[in-house]
Amino acid sequence: MDKNINSKKIIMEKSQNYRLVIMRKVIALTILLLLVLSSFIIDLSTGPAMLNIFDVIASLTNPESLSKKVNIIVRVIRLPIAIMALLSGAGLAVAGMEMQTILNNSLASPYTLGISAAASFGASLSLIFGYAFLPKSMSNYATPIFAFAFSLISSFFIYTIGKIKKDRGTIILAGIAISFMFTALNSILTYFVPDEILRGINNWSQGSILGASWQQDTIVFVVLVIVTPILFRESWKLTSLCMGENTATALGINVEKLRTKILILSSLITSIAVCFAGTIGFIGLVAPYIAKSLVGEEQRFFIPASMLTGAFMLSVSSVLSKVAIAGVQIPLGIITSIIGIPFLLILILREDR
Repeated sequence: MDKNINSKKIIMEKSQNYRLVIMRKVIALTILLLLVLSSFIIDLSTGPAMLNIFDVIASLTNPESLSKKVNIIVRVIRLPIAIMALLSGAGLAVAGMEMQTILNNSLASPYTLGISAAASFGASLSLIFGYAFLPKSMSNYATPIFAFAFSLISSFFIYTIGKIKKDRGTIILAGIAISFMFTALNSILTYFVPDEILRGINNWSQGSILGASWQQDTIVFVVLVIVTPILFRESWKLTSLCMGENTATALGINVEKLRTKILILSSLITSIAVCFAGTIGFIGLVAPYIAKSLVGEEQRFFIPASMLTGAFMLSVSSVLSKVAIAGVQIPLGIITSIIGIPFLLILILREDR
């Protein structure tokens, strides 16, 4: 009798502890969402013409109450750019998170593995040769197609090296080598293109969302809407993989098939983000690190936490790029690198322990 009572107490305590853990994770997600909304409003209010935050909110909710000039600044000029910052940040973060999961390497990200550089090279190449290889009906999609193709090639190259040499350091070194290679190829292209295309390549290499449009926002949004539910559907498998490949296999999971699927999806997200936001480093590295410290590795919480953290980071970076130096907008890639390099050093030191 006493044993049954003790067992019930233990079960109740574990149940209460589990609910408490879930509640903490929900609170963390709620705080992240509020931070994203705050940074989004601040991003809309900053720029050459500084606006009152309340005017920004009024322009979004009740545009008739404000002048046409303010509405044009907020709704026409700044809104597509601010939304692109959120979408690209969320996409790069979740891509980095899943790469870290399938490679079992906390230093993995689209940037450190050279996937962003490969996508950027593909995008640059499309401006020169894309229209020659694709039919006219697909000419508008040349850049995303080329970026995706090259990011996929880079991803599978890294994945193959990971299978042959399972050392974490080797994977990162291979990624650095790939990044340098595609960066060098990009530099070679700059010698053979007209000035107009050269400006576009330079924007990609430094990270810029100034040219963001509603059409581009829609494309990135649609990709995230398609990919994210698939990631949630595979969340229990990915959580199992975090516990080790042997554990996942014991649960009946086809690890190779899962890794291939996630690698393709991560490459797709990365290529689309790079197409419209350029090469933006460290979001895919730092955001998952912060998200993991807040909600752990359980994918049903880890996925939204990473996306919200990435969206917040790139939105804040967008604000900093406009206010750091008066009258100058610093490329986003420079801001994210300044933020991300200290985190990378911390992660390297943690990996060596």
